[in-house]
This record gives sequence, structure tokens and C-alpha cells, in this order.
Amino acid sequence: MNSHPRVLILLAAVTAVRSLVAQPAPPPAAPDSEIVQLPAFSISSEKDTGYMGKSALSSTRIAVDLSELPQSVKVLNNSFLKAVNPFMLTDILNYTGGAQNGQLNWTPGRLNIRGYTGDGDYNDSFSPSAGSAVDSAIYERFEVIKGPSAIFLATDGTPGGVVNKLTKSPLSTRSTTLRLQVGLFDANRVDLDTTGAFTKDGKFLYRLVAAQQYSDGYYDNTYMHRLTIMPALSYQFSPDTKFELKALYVDTDWPSYNGLAIDPRTRQMFDVPYTRSQSEDKPYNWRTDAVQRLWAKYTSRLNDHAVIHLAGMNAWNAPSRVESVAPTWNEGLRAFPANLVNYKPGDLIPRSTTADNQISRYRSLQADVNFNFATGPAKHNLLIGGEARESTFKLQAFAGTSSAWDPFKITTPTVTVNYAAPVAQTVNYTGNGRVFVLDTAKLFNDRLVLSYGLSRSRANSYTFNELTRLYTPAEFSVNKNLKQYGAVFKVVPGVNAFVGYNENFALNGVGLVNGVTGALPPKEGKQWELGLKNELLNKKLNVTVSYFDIKQTNNTVPSFPLDPLNPNVLVPGVISRGFDGDASWQFSSNLYLMGSFAWYEPKSVLGPAVNGIYVQPYYGRAVTGSIPVANTAKRTSSLFALYRFTHGSLKGLDVGLGYNYLSRRAITDGPNQVMLGYVDGRLLLNSSITYKYSQHLTYTLNLDNLTNEKYIYSVRSQNVIVPGQAFNAKAGIEYKF
Repeated sequence: MNSHPRVLILLAAVTAVRSLVAQPAPPPAAPDSEIVQLPAFSISSEKDTGYMGKSALSSTRIAVDLSELPQSVKVLNNSFLKAVNPFMLTDILNYTGGAQNGQLNWTPGRLNIRGYTGDGDYNDSFSPSAGSAVDSAIYERFEVIKGPSAIFLATDGTPGGVVNKLTKSPLSTRSTTLRLQVGLFDANRVDLDTTGAFTKDGKFLYRLVAAQQYSDGYYDNTYMHRLTIMPALSYQFSPDTKFELKALYVDTDWPSYNGLAIDPRTRQMFDVPYTRSQSEDKPYNWRTDAVQRLWAKYTSRLNDHAVIHLAGMNAWNAPSRVESVAPTWNEGLRAFPANLVNYKPGDLIPRSTTADNQISRYRSLQADVNFNFATGPAKHNLLIGGEARESTFKLQAFAGTSSAWDPFKITTPTVTVNYAAPVAQTVNYTGNGRVFVLDTAKLFNDRLVLSYGLSRSRANSYTFNELTRLYTPAEFSVNKNLKQYGAVFKVVPGVNAFVGYNENFALNGVGLVNGVTGALPPKEGKQWELGLKNELLNKKLNVTVSYFDIKQTNNTVPSFPLDPLNPNVLVPGVISRGFDGDASWQFSSNLYLMGSFAWYEPKSVLGPAVNGIYVQPYYGRAVTGSIPVANTAKRTSSLFALYRFTHGSLKGLDVGLGYNYLSRRAITDGPNQVMLGYVDGRLLLNSSITYKYSQHLTYTLNLDNLTNEKYIYSVRSQNVIVPGQAFNAKAGIEYKF
């Protein structure tokens, strides 16, 4: 796998030699507007208007107009990212129908889409792990896939969907942008973005994005010290052949923040200042994270009917931490501990200590060929491809102790860790391999678009205990055939009706199957979706509304008492049904509106057996029925309005105002099997102000939580509840030259 980038470079070199032999002298460089694009595997964001893109690479792995996809995919451009200016990238989901921020506010994954929470974080169609959030400065656009996809994310866990974040690429026009920002919380930073051409013919391009954040957070003992550097190179051998190479280095020093726990008396979060934390300041609690990635892609049009695409990534990540958490609920006993049954203010709550070093490695190689041809009245776009990837995760854990916690007082802590002898040292390996084919056919003068795709996927995994020298579990594998299909019918110009079906799966590990130890059936996600996609008023009004029905079966929870040979127990799964939608409207040259909504019912099913698979009673209880999914609002809506002054003394001023509403969300235990209560709904108002003083100089101001509302940001479990931030102001100045 280490040779992936070398293979791509060799292919690029062969193409270069072929080009030089065929052409004695290079032709004059064409203007930017005339350069032939590679529409099968690339997208030009400059063609998009407003904040929402019109085409996407995700879901089908090739560039397709959103109106022709039999699935909901929303694209948010860099212009929207800059306007919202979020500290956590998952916050952009608050402006996407059916999506919400996940259970954690400090990591890139934990997305919540259509009622399913999981790590659905992709970068340029790769899924490397990362312990902390990568800086937003490196990204150009976000593509949100709603629901599973047999072609794009066949072997990944959440059937709710993923976010594919596309990084910035080199541009032929030379420019450099320097940006400074200061603010109340999570704001102080400096960014550099420079791009241009090395050569006069405009074939050899470069880009360098660098960002340094050094800021304090809203909560006690929180901060972000992060250095991000992303260089990128590209070479256009010919109008039809291009090679691109990117690298990423991130060094992060950040807190081990774990929010607040539930109060045994009220089953709500402790009534303390929202800035309070059950974690301690450095050097008692802390996290570090080092990220290194190298990836490349090679695209070449072989002829008028075929385009080849090769891509590979090699990634390394090393997060370490020491954290203290005060659990107020005993998951094994499914009750509050005896010493907290009669809890009163002033009582001390014992804390557990987690101390570990982690190293993860990720390697992936992707190959796709796209064919365009006709058979009778049908025009076909045939995609054939495959992917091989592997990841290893090494964990070294140490024993530690933390002093007890008083949520109502800030005390001097005691945290000790014994690094002399690890209590656990494991290596987990996961491999994924798949091949796929997807055919899209257009008929009746392109009024009907039919698609059908199949993938054959294999996933294998094992865990090796380096202390006992045993495999726990031993290697096991799962093979699955997955499909996706759909139809889009252009009812009248600007109105498309669509219906689609998609599948995915993920490994579950080892447990008891009909009383025998073995590989558990994998999680399986399936979605039916139907809806309307509209482009009206000369394509200035774009609306997508859909009904979806998603089922995930064969979920797992930890066994109790914990059985090392059978650590997982099957539970039926999660069902989510309802409506969501997104809209954008360029009302005039001055006013732009973007909105979303969701109205759906996600619930965890507690029993009985599903699809003939024997389901053990969870924690010794035989239960039936369902409970709400944790941290998921059943009703959501958002609206963002931007007004641009184009005349008079205010020319150059953009004023944006947005709101986001979430209804109440459930508090459940970690395995999502016990209901403990709800957190209230909330409505947030945010504003962005941009003033372009001159061609080179721009001022920005972001005002978050304008009404200073007290709210809960997220609920991970009954022991980790994260309050929302108070009013925050971030002011920036940008100079472009």
C-alpha cells in the first residue's frame, strides 16, 4: 500500500512522455474560461451561484447534476462556509434539512443525519480517521449525502448519510489572501491562502493553505492551539489529462472537555454555570493530536467515450489524552450508584480516569472508469470501479486516578497516571475491498433518467492483544452484495420527480449467535426515498422535498456482565421515517434566501428478533417497544437571508441573518436503550456582516447566538451533556493581493 502515490506519479510521468512525443511543441495556453474540464470526476465551484452547489461528486462518485440524482444530496459552497464561519464544521448541518450537529462538539465525525449518529466524515472521498476537527480553512465545499449509498459508502456505519468535504485545489489565477480574526471565544487565528502557476503555460499550478489558531474557549479549561498546513500541486499534461498531489499536516493541542453530567435528583444536567466542566485544566486533563496525510489523483480522458480516474491516500494520526469523567449513572446496573441515590449539593462524585496513546494508519486506493455511449434511444453513463483500503488502530492504555468532583465548586484536582506499565495494548485491523458498477441511462429526450448500481464488498477485521499475545477477537470477514437504483422523471421543465433505493452495511464484531460464539451479522442500512426537485423562476428558485424511510438492523450494545469472548449483544436497530427539504432562492440581485426543514420520527427498536435473528435480552431484560433516538430533534427548520448592497454609500456591504430551530431532544444511556428525559428545544439567531472596502481589503463580523439563549448543544449520554455557547463575536480583516 505504501506504493500508491508512487504508482500515481509513475502514471503521470508516462502520460507526460506520451504527450511530449506526440506533440513537438506545446500549444499556447488557453484562457481559463476555455480550458477543457473533466466533468466525469471534477467540479468547478465557480459555476455555482449563491451558497448551494448545483452538482455533486458524492453518492455516485462522478459529477452529476443534483436534479438528476434519485437521492437527496445537498452541496454547501465555500461562500456559505465563510459566511457562517463555524468553529465546529458539523454546525453547518444546522442549515441542512434532516441533519443536525452530532453528539460531540470537538470531533469531525459524530454527525446526525436523518436520526442516525455516527462517524460519517469524508475528505475528498476518503475516510481517514482524525481525533480532532481539521481546520475549515482547507475546504472548498461540503457535499451532504442523505441516506446510505451502495456505491459511495458501502461499508461505512451510519445509514443516515455522510459529509464529503472537498479540499481546495490549485488555481491558474495568481492570488494570495491573508486573514486575521479575533473574538470572544474560539476565534483568534490567522489564515494564509496562496495559489497560482509555476509556469507561463499555466499547466503547473500550486496552492498553499496555512492556518494557526490560538484561542480560548467558552467553557472552563477549554482552548484550541492548532497549526494546519496544506500544500497542493497540479499538472495539466493536456486538456484531457491532469495529476494532482496534496499533503496535510495538523498539530493540535486542545482540552479533554466532557461537558456536564446528569443530576440524579432531576435527571437533567446539573444546574451550574454553563461554562463549568467536569474535566480539568492542563496538565491534569489534556489532548494532543498530530495528523499527516498524503493523497493524489490522476484523471485522463482516454477517448471521446472513456475517462479513467485513479486516486490514493496514505494517512497517519496520533491522538493522546488524559481525561477525567464523573459518571452519575451505572450503565451495568442501569441505575444511579448507591452513593448518589440520596445525592445533595456538596457531596463529591467519584471520577474515572482515561489515559491512552493512539496511533491510526489509513491507506486507500481507488480506481474508476467512466464510459459514455448510446444504445438505441438511451444515452448511458456507465461507471465501473473499485476500492481497497485498510486501517490499523493501535491503543495503549494506562491506569490512572482522579480526585472526586463537586459540580458546584471549582477545587484543586489530583490526577495521576501510571505510565510505567500499560493496562491494555491492542492493535485493531480493518480491511475493506469492493468493486462496483453503476449505469445511468437517459431516455425520451432526457426526460427519464434511470440508474442501477451493484457493489460486491468484503470487510474483514481482527484485534490483537499485545499483552496476552492473543487475538480477541480472531479475524473474521463479511461479504455483501449491495444495490442502489432509482428513477428521475422530468414532469415539466424545472420540476423533477424522483424515487430511489440504497443500501450499506458495517461490521459488528464478535458475539453469541444462537448460543455460539462467532461473527455477528453486520449492521445493515436500507433507505427508500421519493420526492420532488424543482428549478423554477429561471433556475433562481431551487427546492427539494422528500419522504424517506430508513431502517438499520443488527445494532449492537456491550454485553453485561462483560464477556471478553462475546463483547457484543445484538439489538434490533433504529427506524427513521419522515420528510425533509432544502430550498434556495435568489429573490433579486440583492437578496438571497436559503432554508431547510425536517419533520420525522427516529426511534430505537427494543425487540423482539429481527429477520429471524435471535436477539438476546439487553442486560438481562426482555423488552419490546421503542424509545426516541438520543440527541435528535424530530422537528427542525432554518433560514439564512443575505442582503447585498450594490449602490449608494453602503455599496460593498453584505448583511446576513440566520435562524436555526431544533425541537426537544431525548437523553438516553450510551447504548440508546434507556430513556432518561429530554432537553428543551432551542432557536438560535446568528448574523454575518461583510464589507468589501476595496478590491483588496474586506472586513468581516460574525455574531453568534444574538439573543444569548441558554440551550443544550448536544447530548452524548446521561454522563456527557454539552451546554451551548453564549453570545459570541468574531471580527476579521482580509487582505487579497
